[in-house]
Amino acid sequence: MNFKKLSFLALILLVSPGALVSLATAGNDIVAKVGGIPVTEYEVARETQKIMPMNSTFHGGISEEKIREVHEKSLDKLVEQAYKVRFALDEELSVENTAVEESVSRIRSQYEDEKAFLAAFGGEGVDGYRASVYRVLLAARAEDVAVNSKINITEADLSKYYENNKAMYMRPKQFKASHILIRVDPASNREERLAFEERAKALTLRAQKGEDFYDLAYYNSDDRSKFVGGDLGFFHEGQTVKEFENALLKMKPGDVVGPIQTLHGYHVIKLVEINEARQLGFDEVKVKIRELLEKKEKDRLYSDWMEGLKSKYVVERLK
Repeated sequence: MNFKKLSFLALILLVSPGALVSLATAGNDIVAKVGGIPVTEYEVARETQKIMPMNSTFHGGISEEKIREVHEKSLDKLVEQAYKVRFALDEELSVENTAVEESVSRIRSQYEDEKAFLAAFGGEGVDGYRASVYRVLLAARAEDVAVNSKINITEADLSKYYENNKAMYMRPKQFKASHILIRVDPASNREERLAFEERAKALTLRAQKGEDFYDLAYYNSDDRSKFVGGDLGFFHEGQTVKEFENALLKMKPGDVVGPIQTLHGYHVIKLVEINEARQLGFDEVKVKIRELLEKKEKDRLYSDWMEGLKSKYVVERLK
């Protein structure tokens, strides 16, 4: 493959309007075949566009090594797609041409007239692009038939997995709390720290005497949560620093304590609600279990399918 030609093309694609079809700088070369199914330089360039880091283009940070790596990744993906297309043809699968025409029509709408539209395809031509889109759709159709249609996770499978993995579905103790943070610079001296601590003590006392905690946090906290009155929402054990959590474990809903010192400074904490640790029920987690098992089954079926295709069809790397 001519990597210099394609690397230049990839940069144009990433920054030009109508990038999907602005391919006039590349030749209409076939770079690989899988059982007779072609992979073209145009397809490699389009796939490269999807995965090339965008910021590298604008900051001039794309090395030749990175370009080569991305192109190889793109080519590998398209070779895998070609396996699927070969399978689809052998199994006499097809897709509606209307889907292809919809894609072409979307591109046509970006141009003022037919001449400009046709010129945008360069050497690939509209028919070449149509063929490429058709291969994409046919590959997806093949995967639906060979993999997705065979995934069958039953309610019994879900129940069995839940019973065997109950420990994974324990919800830890949850807290809902608000706080006021008096931030302390690590470089501050002893006198400054004492002043911060005294400020936190005064705020604690005001909150304990019944002043509105939301207002106290809004006007005094150094944390971004000040804009919601110090509300930290729900979080569970293990999600906050040890000193903060240790204080919560000794509190009852409605209690205000402080100052609690952490790496961030001094906190005034109000505990709003506690939800004790509990076992999540099957109905609460079965959707997630289904997603997990279906993904595992899909990965297994897909891997077996691709191994079979690779043993059956020959890949020809032409460049």
